[in-house]
Amino acid sequence: MKKLFRFSLLLAILPFALFANGRGEAKEPETIELSWSTWTLPTAEDFVILEKGFEALYPNVDLQPSSSQMDEYKAKLQAEFAAGSGPDLFCLQPGTLLTQYAPFAMDLTVPARDVLSKLVDAVVEDARVRSGGDKIAIAPMGSSSTMFVYYNATYFEKAGITKIPTDLASMKEAFAKLRKTYPDKLPLSVGLKDSWFNGDVFAMFANMVEPGITERADRGEVKWNAPQFVEAMSILRDLVDEGILEKEMLGVSVYEDSIGMWADGKAAMHFNGGWAVGMLSKPSNKNDAGVPYADRRGGRATDDDVFGAFPVPNFAGGKPVVLGGIDIGIAINRDIKEFKLPYAVNLLDYMLVGEGRTYETGRPGAGLIPTLKGASLNKSIYQDRASSEGVDTIVDMTNNNMAGPRGVANPAVFNQMGIVVQNVVAGKDVKAELDALQAVSEK
Repeated sequence: MKKLFRFSLLLAILPFALFANGRGEAKEPETIELSWSTWTLPTAEDFVILEKGFEALYPNVDLQPSSSQMDEYKAKLQAEFAAGSGPDLFCLQPGTLLTQYAPFAMDLTVPARDVLSKLVDAVVEDARVRSGGDKIAIAPMGSSSTMFVYYNATYFEKAGITKIPTDLASMKEAFAKLRKTYPDKLPLSVGLKDSWFNGDVFAMFANMVEPGITERADRGEVKWNAPQFVEAMSILRDLVDEGILEKEMLGVSVYEDSIGMWADGKAAMHFNGGWAVGMLSKPSNKNDAGVPYADRRGGRATDDDVFGAFPVPNFAGGKPVVLGGIDIGIAINRDIKEFKLPYAVNLLDYMLVGEGRTYETGRPGAGLIPTLKGASLNKSIYQDRASSEGVDTIVDMTNNNMAGPRGVANPAVFNQMGIVVQNVVAGKDVKAELDALQAVSEK
């Protein structure tokens, strides 16, 4: 009887013994199904290339990517994690998306150590900070930043401007030369009509005075009407008084007005984020579909001109600052099956270091700044010195000179930041505008 019982027990536990590993999980199947969810980037078209490339390296893997728009993506993650599952890998962006789903992400510090060691140290550290400081929830795939001065290098050369402006004095000197050579053109166009852009303008000037100040104010460590912000908005007002910023720009939007004025040759310079780097390519450079990589060039007065970019000078003195950081990162599900983990890490390496990175952030016209040490954007479409140096400047500043993230947690505060910029440029009292901003934050 005892033997019969033992035999029956053996039959009962045999399936579990055959199909279990150290964590009580299923034995590795012949084909590894690896799911990866994201929004917008990589696109569905990108995934056709990326999936084929990754599976060629790992024939036993069936990569199952999914790309959707942000709202649909958020709903997908919420439903799947609420059900106790979720994709094996999923993309996150610093801010509310990372804050909400970091608890479902594995700490990559140890499992992805080799991959992370190949990335820009400052960007990896930023990933740790944005993840909460005690783990690295995302492997940074690409970054973006604001703000840069995009300029017509052809105009600069004809006006006798031999050095890129680095402060108020050299900017005023450049303005004088441009006005003398091109009296019918604006030296600088800025889209101050848009609240989303003005919020970035506010933060840029504040971080010129004290790097990280907007992030501290967002956490409630300093008030929005503190002396640092008064100084920053006073500098903005001074630029209006000096003729660097014109009040007429309050009626100009970033797209298509401001960037259009620059592309049409009606303005010599234009403020925009690093994401507009494709505009530095001449319209003669086209993709396989015959479309220029510079999406707003072609059939314009400046088609034969050379474009470049440089950081907005720090009008408070010191080094230029940019805001932004990781635009998109890849997380691994904390509950991923153990036999899948090595392949998930291989996918991180593929997308951040290997052939996937070359395609996603290294192909001509790519907008995301690569996070791999020593990497730049593909410069085959930036043949001119000014455009090539502009690309390198945007990449270097984004990866190594970040003063803080874009935006703030409270959308009402960010919107009010933009209103402050508009009102200060219009001539209203700086302190009163900042008091109003502080009042909004206290609500």
